[in-house]
Amino acid sequence: MNFKTKFFIISFIEGACVMASEICGAKLLSPFFGSSLYVWSAVMAITLGGLASGYFIGGKLSRGENKQSLLFSILVIAFSFLAIMPFLSNYIYVIAFRFSLIPAVVISTIGILFPCMLLMGLTSPLLVSLLTVNVTDSGLYTGKVYSISTLGGIFSTFLCGFYLIPLIGISYTLLIFSASLALASLLLLKKSKQDLTLFVLIVFAISFVSLTHLPKRKNCIVTQDGILGKIEVVDEKQNEQVSYRKLFVNNILQSEMNLKTKQSTFDYIRVLEKNLPFFPKGKALVMGIGGGLALNMLKQNEYEVVGVEFDERIIAVAKKYFYLNTSIQTICADARQYINTNKIKYDLVMFDVFKAEEQPSYVLTLESLKLIKAFLNPNAILLINTHGYVEGTIGMGTQCLIATLKKSGFNVKICTDKHNPDYRNLLIIASAKQITKTLAFELNFKVEVNDLLNTDDKPVFEKLNAEANQAWRLNYLKNYLFYKPFFYYICSAEY
Repeated sequence: MNFKTKFFIISFIEGACVMASEICGAKLLSPFFGSSLYVWSAVMAITLGGLASGYFIGGKLSRGENKQSLLFSILVIAFSFLAIMPFLSNYIYVIAFRFSLIPAVVISTIGILFPCMLLMGLTSPLLVSLLTVNVTDSGLYTGKVYSISTLGGIFSTFLCGFYLIPLIGISYTLLIFSASLALASLLLLKKSKQDLTLFVLIVFAISFVSLTHLPKRKNCIVTQDGILGKIEVVDEKQNEQVSYRKLFVNNILQSEMNLKTKQSTFDYIRVLEKNLPFFPKGKALVMGIGGGLALNMLKQNEYEVVGVEFDERIIAVAKKYFYLNTSIQTICADARQYINTNKIKYDLVMFDVFKAEEQPSYVLTLESLKLIKAFLNPNAILLINTHGYVEGTIGMGTQCLIATLKKSGFNVKICTDKHNPDYRNLLIIASAKQITKTLAFELNFKVEVNDLLNTDDKPVFEKLNAEANQAWRLNYLKNYLFYKPFFYYICSAEY
């Protein structure tokens, strides 16, 4: 193999590892910060910042001597960081949680992603320098190196998103790309048995540390990583008589079922069931299936139920582990896509579209709600399950949602059976007609709403909900986090 081919192979693998680490890095942050706009903005900004820093420093290093040995050292350090990214993520977030949301996300992203990106950025200028013999060829080889690197990134993006992460998970995906980078660095290794032995020991040591420190939840019967997040099904026994089955998405509890009764333990389901006598019977549409317990309850109350869920893994889990009624029709689709194309009239529509703690802005815009109103029967009810915050700055997202509902032509009431906003869900009940009856668990004070609207052109809902989402996530992590690393006790005295 000639030297040019070797360098082009390294460039391809380096580009593949850049995108693999970016995608996996975002997914590693999801269990602690969700997958909001803030997370992806931080991931992309830190990725570009790391690469830019690497390109700049690499350009200066390319003017020195022993460039091939330097490149080998950089690749060894790079695949080391790539392999231990899952290990690092479990500790960095504890330090980051000492800060508010945006600084916490940025600090965590820097700790997990920046070293890898900096090292990857260093490689391209060195490769161009090693390939260039005549000054007139510098532009030619610069174009080739960066185009080949980009092709590697395209390849790994599809490979990670559609195959590796759903099949083997984030940690093993990172180890595969780390191993590919290690193999690429072997192309630069001098023919020395001592060097090769040391190299192999380093690879095995890093892989061992990464794999043996992967957190495991007790009594977990299913765990799956995917591009849409990490899902887990856990069985927990409270006493000899009562056991619970729980569905977690990115460490946030989505469904909890009493295994004896096969019923949901969530309060908002009880609030919904108590109010069903006030609602018209007929066809029910539930956006967001979770464990399917709300759908089962509606079915038991003689509704003809359709469930829409974007993540096909959730549908499979609901059927296999949460006993979703086989007569309930399930559709794997994005909620907004279904809303845009639906032609069926419904008597009850329920939004339970939490992805971990987040509700996608585009599903609850003014335009989307008007489309929903068009396929509701005259007396139909629209239900939205949301977190418990409604007052002050932390409740601005809920206030915006209510204002958007009213602007869409809905009359609104809110029900909840708890007073503490940190430990409750709100069930927003809306109808095109005035709701004259006093509902069960109806909120006994008037909610002050802001004049902000969530629209397709200006989707502000996610931003306004950010403080509430983070508070809710922190609360869940305090109660449900299944591993508490050493730094947890040092850095988080408030816990």
